Amino acid sequence: MTETRRERQKSFLLNHINPRPSNFYGRFNYRSRSNALRDYELRLSQVLQEAPQSEKLLSLKRSWENHEYDDDWACYEDEKNIRKADKKVKRGKLKAHVAFNENLDKRLNIKKPSDKLASSYKDHGGASKKTTNSNIDNKENEDGSEIEEVNEVKAKHLATEKSIKEKEPSSTNITNYNIEELIPVEECEEIDHRNRNPIQSTNANDNGINEDELEISDLTEFDSTYRNLDPQKMWRLKSGTIVEKVIYEHARNLTYESCLHSFIISDVDNKAMSLFSKEDWNEILSFEVKKMPNIDSSIINLMKKYSVTDLSKFRKVIFEPFLPTSTSYSNKAHFDLNYINLAYRIMHTFWEADDNFALDSSKLEGWYQLNIWGLLIDTAFRNSSFNLIRVDGMSRASSDRKNQTNREMNRKKIGRKGDGIFRLKGSRLEFGAIETGREWEGEHGRKYIKDSLKLRKMLHDMLIQLSKECYNDENILRKLQTVGILNSANRLQLLTMDSPMGYVSRIQHHEFREVTGYINKPLLGFVLKDILRARSIITQTLELIQESGSNINGLDDSDSDNEYNISTITMPPTRTSF
Repeated sequence: MTETRRERQKSFLLNHINPRPSNFYGRFNYRSRSNALRDYELRLSQVLQEAPQSEKLLSLKRSWENHEYDDDWACYEDEKNIRKADKKVKRGKLKAHVAFNENLDKRLNIKKPSDKLASSYKDHGGASKKTTNSNIDNKENEDGSEIEEVNEVKAKHLATEKSIKEKEPSSTNITNYNIEELIPVEECEEIDHRNRNPIQSTNANDNGINEDELEISDLTEFDSTYRNLDPQKMWRLKSGTIVEKVIYEHARNLTYESCLHSFIISDVDNKAMSLFSKEDWNEILSFEVKKMPNIDSSIINLMKKYSVTDLSKFRKVIFEPFLPTSTSYSNKAHFDLNYINLAYRIMHTFWEADDNFALDSSKLEGWYQLNIWGLLIDTAFRNSSFNLIRVDGMSRASSDRKNQTNREMNRKKIGRKGDGIFRLKGSRLEFGAIETGREWEGEHGRKYIKDSLKLRKMLHDMLIQLSKECYNDENILRKLQTVGILNSANRLQLLTMDSPMGYVSRIQHHEFREVTGYINKPLLGFVLKDILRARSIITQTLELIQESGSNINGLDDSDSDNEYNISTITMPPTRTSF
């Protein structure tokens, strides 16, 4: 390593506003994790010798020693991969622009001069071009006047040629192309659309999410959304920090799609956490946090009874009656007990085989949905007011949001597709969603990150839909929650989203749960408890919506009846669509 690079690294740690490892790795473009960790620790020690009283450096040192930055390398690699994907998308865009402009005359129907006139200047290069142009300039009519038509067409043609040449890349490297000089993609699509047959709906692909969806095509809408927010209604923390302002200042410079563009704060987002002080971050995560619903003691006791790790003992208890003696079964009163017994009996078939399916890489996503999660999750909602829409169910809340500004078009945009949508029976209202994956790659796996972002966006659309249903009543809106379930192979994670204050939505990730082919290792009861909690949260949210609709005070006239009601929950910016 050169001395200059060492000095620049030390200067970075001393002067950068947030010199945490992920920013350090990105600034100096590391490829090797071991080299990056070694250099960061070494430079940190060196600058501490130069500035031993620096609180910022001392805090970095403590966090480093406490292993608080262990995930920074994974975050850095994820951001690097996103940047690579962004570059690939931009290259594709530029190639499309070049292809379009190469056929400019044909696409824009530029009229060609007559054959008689065109023959006099069809060549535009070298000496022949000079001669031809000279002949045209000197050519006269029989009566001695200049041919004005020829000059006019020549000038128009040369101007078009010059414009095209200016747009042509000077080299084969497409990244050198200036995208600002090219005809917008929207115009290309508009011309191509004239030759298409009208269709009723449009979608990027069968998965309901564009491959290029991480690219933001236009942040003008994001800027406009922020300017339309009422400063008096923004979330001001005890320190005076305005949450929406901090998010906007950071997200306006992002070129890839982020939850922050919808003012969504995730409790596991290290990038969002780095924008706030420790005190502010704790306040954001702890303010008006909803308590997880309690599960009835009779259900807890039954799960404890079944939580044995000896298979012979389990065979005895699982087939014992789960109702008290001389008690007749009532589906309304005893459904949950029946569900718990059924769930354990389902897993009993795997436990008897003594085959840990979690270690079998041949088990695909569909296998887990049919054999594990479909039985454990779907069954819990059979006695509820909700339908669980499976097999790439489209989110109507997402579709409503996308078409809110799309009313003049003859094509309806469809919503995001999830692996499960919790929808009220006979209604468009949605309260939660499920995303599943084939295998568990860890919290920083590409599939987990992608599904997590997609799920958060769907939950946000549902929260917008529910807030409109209760007329943005602050007393109701701040209590609303939407629920997400992430399934990765044999693991389950519960997510909850609410809007605690201002225009901010907050999402909380709860603990990972796991089912295996070994009896109660780990305990199945934790998985079932989270599933029942998800159902309880959805039910509570429905009760809040129904309460808002039956409030007779809404019949009274008020000044607000004549005011346009702006949603408290913000919309995301436009994304790429090709």
